Amino acid sequence: MRRLCLLALIFGMLLGCSDNTDNVRIGSNRWLGYGPLYIADELRWMEPSGFRLVEYPSTSGVLRAFRNELLDGAMLTLDETLRLLADGYDLEILLVTNISAGADAVYALPPLRDPSDLRGARVGVEDTALGAFFLAQVLERGGLRGDQVRVISLPVHEHLGAMREGRLDAVVTFASEAPALRELGARKMLDSRDLPQEIIDVLVIDRQRVNAHARRRLQALWHESLARWRQSPDFIDDVLMRRLGLDAEALQLTREGLLMGDLALNRQYGNGQLLASLRRTHDYQLARALLPAPLDYRRLLNCEAAAC
Repeated sequence: MRRLCLLALIFGMLLGCSDNTDNVRIGSNRWLGYGPLYIADELRWMEPSGFRLVEYPSTSGVLRAFRNELLDGAMLTLDETLRLLADGYDLEILLVTNISAGADAVYALPPLRDPSDLRGARVGVEDTALGAFFLAQVLERGGLRGDQVRVISLPVHEHLGAMREGRLDAVVTFASEAPALRELGARKMLDSRDLPQEIIDVLVIDRQRVNAHARRRLQALWHESLARWRQSPDFIDDVLMRRLGLDAEALQLTREGLLMGDLALNRQYGNGQLLASLRRTHDYQLARALLPAPLDYRRLLNCEAAAC
């Protein structure tokens, strides 16, 4: 009975309270950790709720569209969110969408086995804040500086071809690429399980474009879509494979490396833990000149709802 009452409340918020003349535009790249909004879009819950999902092939496209005012919100990693904050946007983190616990990895061709072996190697990295952040942490593990590797900026979907053609020795990529990379002889050097709670994805909005009521509706939409995924995994997995261009193995490998942002995880991170993660990510980026200047990252949180 309590479950039915909760569903009724959520759908009342989603379907009966849209107060924006134009739909709030949420940008995303095709990442399984953002699956609940793809599910909501597939089930036609987005537009009646006052939202529109705008898909891009990479995070670079999402960030560019946000800066060009084509989006009102986006799904990003914490480090990418800080880059946007540095550009002067009035952002708020609505929720944690997922935490990478093996879904991001470095694969390398023999004889490279350890991060210290990357000295002089050609490393393919997507030109995003996450790519730079993850690579910097990997190199630190190997005792290397950034100028001791040859960084090749390439979108993830071009990594495999470049490695096959002999233009790359290693790549910073997703777990979903593992089967194809293994066929080339590449082996996993390190993944995000070795960097616990360092790669956190969040749903952010621009406070100047999205009102408080719409923010609450968007949070409710996320949680109800995630609940639907867990209730009907076989049906929803088929939806996500089609929408995200994944086969069953790639979906399974990625899902095993993700902690999804359900209510329990968001309650955990709302109690000061997200602030600690922001501080850690901010200080790390600042120390390595990945941010132009110190930021007031507390502005990203709704301090009425979180322990700031």
